[in-house]
Amino acid sequence: MADTVLPEPLLHAYRATHYRVQPYDWFLQLGQAQPALAAFYQRHAVRCATYLTACNPRGELLPDHLNARRMAQLRAALQRAGWSWLDGRGHDPEGHWPGEDSVLVWGMSESTARAWGQQWNQNAVVYCGADMVPQLVLLR
Repeated sequence: MADTVLPEPLLHAYRATHYRVQPYDWFLQLGQAQPALAAFYQRHAVRCATYLTACNPRGELLPDHLNARRMAQLRAALQRAGWSWLDGRGHDPEGHWPGEDSVLVWGMSESTARAWGQQWNQNAVVYCGADMVPQLVLLR
């Protein structure tokens, strides 16, 4: 993993998280191919996707109402920019971290994902390339 200022417990949490895609009964897990993406890649004529949140900037837990406001702002910004997405929710199967409202954005390249993640003060985003294997992209 690249040099980062993020503490190991936080990196562990990111690695363990199940990045759920709603309303479907599947999720992205880092390093494990997700074949369910293939149909969506084809439907949207893309070869990549990015799982993104605006919740808990820089890993600082915010109250639910502030996270909800940030996610509404993120969705509005994505809509203005013409992106298509599915809603999601990051879930810690170990139960140490609360779930985070998220979106899976179709066709968002890794470089564009970095820019969006940084704009929303995130520590990382999850990028899926043509191989449909989710990878953690550290931003700090």
